[in-house]
Amino acid sequence: MTDYYYPVLSDEVNLPVYVMGVGARDREWHFIRDEGYPNYQIIYCTRGQGILKFGGEEHTINAGDGFYLPPHVPHEYYPVGDIWETHWLTFDGREAAQILTHIKLEKEKVFHINDLNSVDAIFKKILYLMKTNYYYCGHQCSAHLYQFLIELHRVVNLQNGSQDGQKFNQLLPVIDYIDKNYQKELTLVELAELIDLSPQYLCRLFKECLNLRPFEFLARKRIQQAKLLLLEDKLNINEIATKVGYNDCSYFCAVFKKHEMLSPAEFRSLHKKAGV
Repeated sequence: MTDYYYPVLSDEVNLPVYVMGVGARDREWHFIRDEGYPNYQIIYCTRGQGILKFGGEEHTINAGDGFYLPPHVPHEYYPVGDIWETHWLTFDGREAAQILTHIKLEKEKVFHINDLNSVDAIFKKILYLMKTNYYYCGHQCSAHLYQFLIELHRVVNLQNGSQDGQKFNQLLPVIDYIDKNYQKELTLVELAELIDLSPQYLCRLFKECLNLRPFEFLARKRIQQAKLLLLEDKLNINEIATKVGYNDCSYFCAVFKKHEMLSPAEFRSLHKKAGV
């Protein structure tokens, strides 16, 4: 497939992220950009093989591999052989950098996509919409771009085989244990022993995979369950606190308000059925 489109931008430039170009080439061109490209780029290979160079390093890009290039990063890439089909998106937006940081694309990076079809389906929606060229296509493409980035994060980082995926899988017994025992008084040592780690390394693993400490994750689980019980409206707040693992109702209320910006009573009142 060889097809590409660069839209004439309208007020979609006011959105958090927006597409500036989208395309596919059966045989990708040879690009040498000594001063980089002015916008964010994500390029991935669907067939064949190519070479990417940046930062003094050379990378072989095969089917299922992709790479991210921030603005103004010098680079070069070119095909090896007759076929190197790439699909690519260029984009920008006032929240682009923050979103990319969240999905672990803080700097230029080569990655492997474990489920190519899932991201390619979203890419094809963007390409099709761009070609229709109707007024709101840029806005719809912005929504699909956000979906593309989140899906890319999932299939790159949370699949078996990637380093981050292996770390997350290592945590699964602890997550499962918390899910089943959140009502109990748990200790860091107890959780760490489940996967034969030191408490310090367990904290580090949680932070790397979930951006939370273990007891922050436990608190979120307890608050989630407390909200369900508050909505049922069968137990008083002191009983709910005990049921989700808090012996001190005042402390439970403080933790709940920190997460929800409402007290448990205010949350219940806000969601209470009329006339009940």
